[in-house]
Amino acid sequence: MKKEDYSQLTIEELTKKEKTAKTATVMLAVVIVLQFLVGLFLTFKQGFNVFTILPVTFLPILIVNYSIIKKIREEINSRDKN
Repeated sequence: MKKEDYSQLTIEELTKKEKTAKTATVMLAVVIVLQFLVGLFLTFKQGFNVFTILPVTFLPILIVNYSIIKKIREEINSRDKN
C-alpha cells in the first residue's frame, strides 16, 4: 500500500478524499455494528462461532480509516491558516 502525500493535493482534492474516507468509514462502522449484533445473537442461540469474533477483525481497518481522515483534516486546516 503506497503512502499518499497530502501536501501535493489541492484543497478540492483533499475535500473529496475526506468525504470519500468519511463515507467509507461510516459504512464500515455500520457493518461492524451489524456483525457484532448478529454475532451476539448467534452466540446466545448456537454458542461460540466465527461470527462472534468477525467484527473484531475489521476494527483495525476502521482505525486506519479514522487516522487517514485525521491526516487529511490536519492538512486542510494547515492550509486554511495560511
